[in-house]
Amino acid sequence: MQFGIMNNPRARLLDEIVRIGRHRFDFIDLTLEAPGAAPESTDWVDVAQALHDQGLRALIHAAPYLPLNNPSPLVRQATLDELRRCIDIAAQLGAPLCTTHFVGWPSYLSEETGYEYYRQAYQILIQHGAAQGVQVTLENSPDNKHQLKYFREIFSRLSDLKLTFDIGHGNVNTARSMTRDYCFALADRLVHVHLSDNDGTADDHLPFGAPRSGAINLRHELQVLRDFRYEGTVTLEIFGNERWLLASRDLAQEQLAQIAGSLSTSK
Repeated sequence: MQFGIMNNPRARLLDEIVRIGRHRFDFIDLTLEAPGAAPESTDWVDVAQALHDQGLRALIHAAPYLPLNNPSPLVRQATLDELRRCIDIAAQLGAPLCTTHFVGWPSYLSEETGYEYYRQAYQILIQHGAAQGVQVTLENSPDNKHQLKYFREIFSRLSDLKLTFDIGHGNVNTARSMTRDYCFALADRLVHVHLSDNDGTADDHLPFGAPRSGAINLRHELQVLRDFRYEGTVTLEIFGNERWLLASRDLAQEQLAQIAGSLSTSK
């Protein structure tokens, strides 16, 4: 697996690229958020050069605050336009995918109409990305009530939609981690993973092992990904002191090596 991290949108993006490159991550999961990486005010030619100078690949992460579920059709249209701009930036930077967020649909829509709304909106985004060689992914939210049911239906209607699965989100207010459930349902769509820890009550983006209770089982999560033959990109979405982020990467790599060793021994 290849490990990367997100830029801090409150910091200058070019400085963030240097920081991430200095720590020898495989890629930057570039979140297009104001003020540090706002699509409309960033010089993307300079960003492309900085990525090249650091030898970093980029993935694109649309801002989580884009309100595709807003009751106003004008706001929803503006959101769709902004998501298309995120895809354009991904193409400009040579990023293979753009992650978007599941935020549901306007509350006055029925469930069936909500599915159709997502089909129509994401068909536009998928076609926009396909024309530029960018895959569009949908990321699960921390609101797990009925969410896997919604994902099954949305993905069944959009054969080219891909999945970004956030393991931390799948541990919030659930009886157990949802990683295996999502992999059973959508492993063939999985192209990117977000990984962090929490205590099961909120998406706190903690380093592995930090919660006193309710934490994810890191080895189990990595084993599930391996069981479903996932070997792709993993964003360590761990915020706070940088030493805990780097220690978490070391721990994840150590656990992967142990899993690989166990597989070799068992053959």
